[in-house]
Amino acid sequence: MTRSKLAVLVVDDVEANLKSMSALLENGGTDVVLARSGEEALRLLLRREFAVMLLDVQMPEMDGYEVAQHARSNVTTKDVPIIFLTASDNSQENVERGYGSGAVDFLFKPVNPTVLRSKVRVFLELYSTRRQLTDAKQSMEQANTVLQQAYTELKETQSQLVQSAKMASLGQLVAGVAHEVNNPLSFSIGHLDTVRRSLVGLATLLPQPLPADADAQLQRATQRLSEMGLGLERIKDLVLKLRTFSRLDEGEQKTVRLEACVESVLTIMSHRIAKEKVEVVTSYDGVDEVDCYPSSLNQALLNLVANAIDAVLATPERSGRVEISAARDHEDRVYVRIRDTGIGLDPGTRERLFEPFYTTKPVGSGTGLGLSITYSIIKKHGGTLALEDAEGGGTTATIVLPRELPRV
Repeated sequence: MTRSKLAVLVVDDVEANLKSMSALLENGGTDVVLARSGEEALRLLLRREFAVMLLDVQMPEMDGYEVAQHARSNVTTKDVPIIFLTASDNSQENVERGYGSGAVDFLFKPVNPTVLRSKVRVFLELYSTRRQLTDAKQSMEQANTVLQQAYTELKETQSQLVQSAKMASLGQLVAGVAHEVNNPLSFSIGHLDTVRRSLVGLATLLPQPLPADADAQLQRATQRLSEMGLGLERIKDLVLKLRTFSRLDEGEQKTVRLEACVESVLTIMSHRIAKEKVEVVTSYDGVDEVDCYPSSLNQALLNLVANAIDAVLATPERSGRVEISAARDHEDRVYVRIRDTGIGLDPGTRERLFEPFYTTKPVGSGTGLGLSITYSIIKKHGGTLALEDAEGGGTTATIVLPRELPRV
């Protein structure tokens, strides 16, 4: 920042005196500003800073003492040093009145040029030093602010990396389980079909009609095989959802089915949903595919669904409803809303929920990073995340995703 030159204000109602003082004080590094009355001096004091004011005592309308008193009574000008210039005698009464008006020194006319320059130079140096100290203080404060911000961002980044590592570990675990289950599952489904066909073939080789007991056993075996088939298909669907959630090969931008993302998250949370009295309802309103970072979006949805379930379980009844809905607007943006019938949020809490490490949960029950990380994920998608009171109680979390991801 470029600083203006140091300035000296000279106040005198006699033009010859002003020219003389200006000639004595002007140099390359100092501005000498001239005022021809007390009123003009006070106006100038409010417009810019002065290292010192040389003030003539005896002026018409408003003398130097009055000017000094006005300057001292204003918070903006009260610290400007005042050197009185007077042609009157240096009686004790005049000196006391001058110092009582706020003067720091006296010069008696005719002024000795050497003394004048020396005294003015002292105040210029003092002002310059004070300004340097002020600049240094501001620089230190700015540097401290930058360091504090950098430290906060570092802590947040570190915590997000830890949380992301946990999610990656969860994804690897889920993918590993899905892989290990998938092999014997495929084997079982394939052999189940073989058993079905063998049983049908065996029935055609037996003499007809079959005895009643044999026919009942055959029907029971056929029914059990059908039930086993349904159970294995459910396991197959579960494995598919687990693999969809892990998405270890989908760290980059990709177009995916939103319903598959949500259903995979609900699969991960199914143990809590089934154990507690939480009803989950989904609605997609024609929203099929979204452009996103799949693994990150899954993590964001998981955090919001987990928070919604926690809010429901925090009610006295420990039961309620979580609604997950999606829709598009006229700009083809995707709105994903997760509404719960939980305890809701007070205004003070809502304002701080996206802060890293802020949590409303008991000590040891939450890190305060879930919503902060979710907010960062949605921001990475070029979207927005908002928390609002839900109609009838509870909270609605609204994610808005753009039609296309921002170009990085």
